[in-house]
Amino acid sequence: MLNHKVLRGLLLFGTVVGMGLTSATLPAQASNQYLKLPYQGYVRTKKTMYVGISQKHGKKYKPLLIKKGTVLQLYSESENGHKASFTLGAVHYDKIRSLRYAQKPTIPLTKSNFKRVNLKAPIRATVLRQGTGFKLRKHDYSSTPLFYLTLDNYIQYYNLSTVNRYDPCSTDMYVLSGLKDDVYKPSASAKMIKTTVKGNTTTVQYRPAIKGLPGKKIGRNTYQLKIKDLKKNVIFDDGTGSDEPVWDGGWDCYTVNGNPYYAGRMATTDI
Repeated sequence: MLNHKVLRGLLLFGTVVGMGLTSATLPAQASNQYLKLPYQGYVRTKKTMYVGISQKHGKKYKPLLIKKGTVLQLYSESENGHKASFTLGAVHYDKIRSLRYAQKPTIPLTKSNFKRVNLKAPIRATVLRQGTGFKLRKHDYSSTPLFYLTLDNYIQYYNLSTVNRYDPCSTDMYVLSGLKDDVYKPSASAKMIKTTVKGNTTTVQYRPAIKGLPGKKIGRNTYQLKIKDLKKNVIFDDGTGSDEPVWDGGWDCYTVNGNPYYAGRMATTDI
């Protein structure tokens, strides 16, 4: 029979060994709990939960519970990638204007709470401008009508007068984070009722018609857009070697029901 001192020594040794195993395995286990996401990546919630989003009620904002299965866009994450902040991404204007997002990463980015997802239609949230590319005027670029597909299944369209009100040069209007500062009131919108992706082509059925879009009527009050990514990128730099600011940037080429569209950014830089 073990005496008291021997038994106590064995118990103490077992505790030390156990602590050693725990400390060796905890970091690997802990790191495996968290998702790794690309910049501005997307997740889907695995349960109803609060993710730092508040909704306006009257003059006050109250915490909003996000339903299980909701797609969220990563806004920021902590240095070790274990905590994050989220937005609803590029959703309809009427929804975004009533929301407020906590931009500091405070929500644990765990696999038990979230699942990483890729958008079935990657063209969503891409601002598509009418034409073949940016056209240089005397001091800036001419504006052009544009549209984009939201994450909650709407087409948001901006005619020329609306674009000129928000972005006369038509170079800065884009959808990135889904924050209010990135979202502008559309001149028209329509509900997407079916979306399919085959190869480089995204086909969208919607209603009602939007004046200004080259939609094809396929049924009673139902229209269709075929958005084809031509996989062609144009790099632009109009630098002249002078001391004047220059424009640089680029765009990707698309067709919408056979009509030319493009997506990109232009910016000024000082030489």
